[in-house]
Amino acid sequence: METVARTEELLGSAIEIKLPRQHSSFFPICFEEMKRIEDAYSRFLPDSKLSKLNKTLGTWQHVSEEFIFLLSKAEEFKAKTGGNFDITLKSALDAMGYDKDYSFKQKPEAKPGILASMRGALSGAIQINRNEKKILLNREIDFGGFGKGYASDRVAEVLERKGVSHYYINAGGDMLAKSAKGEKDWEILLEHPDNPEIAIGKINLNGKAIAGSAPNRRKWGDSHHLINAKTGKPAQGTKAIFVIASTGIEADACATALFTAGFEHGISLSKKMPVEILSISSQNKMYQSPGFGAELFG
Repeated sequence: METVARTEELLGSAIEIKLPRQHSSFFPICFEEMKRIEDAYSRFLPDSKLSKLNKTLGTWQHVSEEFIFLLSKAEEFKAKTGGNFDITLKSALDAMGYDKDYSFKQKPEAKPGILASMRGALSGAIQINRNEKKILLNREIDFGGFGKGYASDRVAEVLERKGVSHYYINAGGDMLAKSAKGEKDWEILLEHPDNPEIAIGKINLNGKAIAGSAPNRRKWGDSHHLINAKTGKPAQGTKAIFVIASTGIEADACATALFTAGFEHGISLSKKMPVEILSISSQNKMYQSPGFGAELFG
């Protein structure tokens, strides 16, 4: 089957979508859906719904069913990962310089470690009233830990409703792909954590999602954007992790959580979850779960 590709800059990344040539007319609605999600939930856009809610801490606010869904999924992933997935770390990221201005400069008035201890003392950071479709935030939140995965899921839903059963969605390295009957699986290259120009291996993907977490593309000084929820500081011990799951949001969230949990603890957590992983430690030790299925290059 002949496919064509389109790429646009959205969600802070290059978004590449591949579709059969006969379905190329659906590219605009795919990117429109990505743009809708960015406009609603990016912490970097001051007029997004998320940014506006982050300015109304301590008061109940009406939100959409989609917003409640995302908050509920975040709470679910937090519970499943023993607190290692946490959307309330925005203040720690801002303090380190990963802010809306991309200043990448440590804020002297707010240190991540202090913010972490404050978080531990604060109960009820997120409260949800599903009946009235209202939420109350006591801390600013950030959906970056699973946002691109969720956006990929939404685009896949759009395509499925249009009758498209063959597609590839790459949201800045978080991928979701499906092959039509009789077509080959999509071949996915796994980026080398030390050199983005080469791959460490490949997998075949069909009907599932894969997400990767590594600090190499968002690293400045001694800091990076993957925060350990327990310390409020950049996570140590893992160089890169790749996670295969049934949905984009699950793959993305688990990649974030398992990376920040540390190499050994991340492996232990993964064995309790419906995911397959390939994890590389900071000392280049490698673990591949039985069902990950990567062909590693020598």
